[in-house]
Amino acid sequence: MAKAIESTQIERQWKILTILSWEKDWLSVSDISEKLAVQFGEIVNKRTIKRDIDNLSLIFPICEDENPSKGTVYMLDGFKMENVILNFDELLSLYFIRESVKNFRDDLGKTAYQLIDRMIRSLPSVYQDFIERLYKGFVVEEDKNIDNEVSMDLINTLYRAISEKRSVKMKYYSFSSNRISYREVDPYIIYHKDGYFYLAGFCKVHNDIRDFRISRILEIEILDKNFEVSEKFDRNKYNNYVWNILKGEEVVTVKVLFKGDAARLVKEYERHRADRIVDNGDGNIIFEKKVSSYEEIMRWILGYGSQAKVLEPPALIDAIQKEISAMKEVYCK
Repeated sequence: MAKAIESTQIERQWKILTILSWEKDWLSVSDISEKLAVQFGEIVNKRTIKRDIDNLSLIFPICEDENPSKGTVYMLDGFKMENVILNFDELLSLYFIRESVKNFRDDLGKTAYQLIDRMIRSLPSVYQDFIERLYKGFVVEEDKNIDNEVSMDLINTLYRAISEKRSVKMKYYSFSSNRISYREVDPYIIYHKDGYFYLAGFCKVHNDIRDFRISRILEIEILDKNFEVSEKFDRNKYNNYVWNILKGEEVVTVKVLFKGDAARLVKEYERHRADRIVDNGDGNIIFEKKVSSYEEIMRWILGYGSQAKVLEPPALIDAIQKEISAMKEVYCK
């Protein structure tokens, strides 16, 4: 007997879409209910399934017909993977995706790898053989910044809270303060950056939108409290003015003059981080970037030593001068 489990509306609807995509024949609500129980172990009320299909039909091409014995039946049109033909670029991309996600050792990365690998194994054998040949001549190096301590259970819990707009209470280790505390947070989005998973949400302790590294969440509980996303939050612009992670209130433009080898290195390897690069024509460049916090970009600039000089803003120039003076004291003792 199937074990009843609980899932969110979006998870349940995805399962219904999956069942419809598998089948070439028309399915009734009773058929879908039975397959949900057998394939996913989920017992769902038939009225709920009918309501989900009505909602999905507004977005996906679900056809409807009447069957003399089954009543209303449904079919998902145009979503069958048959007679797949892939070109070289697409095969190379599949291999690249699989090798890239293989480097992630967290549960989500492992699941992503298994999914892509299963997709490759379902292709015609000639495609599979070609992809395996790529292994001999195409290497995707491991990313050293990888979260190893993020479980799918934690990701699923956070996603459920986000989709249902429910606050969470979490036990969290703060690296900046080096202490563990309890936080109540309205979770907005999960994002992945530079090998790490983060949660962005409204922190009730600081009364502001903050970022939390998910691997530092030690315990979590979904609360029976609903929330509305703050009007201040724009997911498409949230990370626009950050160097790595740290954010501030005021956005300013940083201009840095790079000379010699530093100019060549920045043009070659750091160009993607700039809003604008001005080539002076003498081998030197001016690197421009809008940021809302100086701390991270200042460490990056100092790494280029005397071949980097901040031109703007004055506050960052002052901060770097103070840091250089403090470093001189350390080495002159």
